[in-house]
Amino acid sequence: MKSTLVLREMIRRSGKTAVQISREIGRKDNYISSLMHSGCIPSVETFASIAGACGAKLCLVYPDKLIQMDGWKAIVSGHIAIPAEQNDKD
Repeated sequence: MKSTLVLREMIRRSGKTAVQISREIGRKDNYISSLMHSGCIPSVETFASIAGACGAKLCLVYPDKLIQMDGWKAIVSGHIAIPAEQNDKD
């Protein structure tokens, strides 16, 4: 499924507008609409933030574990894995 279709479905299910979601993730009002119309693919971190604003979670599902993206954190099988470059910011 194309990322624009996923974005549209997340927004539809959230009951929010694209403007509301853009604001929630700290972007300009037209950010989400621009993404959908341009066909640009956001970074994984941005996509996870959009999903979160829509009440969803971005996950990778493996047979033996689940990796759930939560903004810039990855939650692996119940443990939070923080990328090295983020350790200095906390």
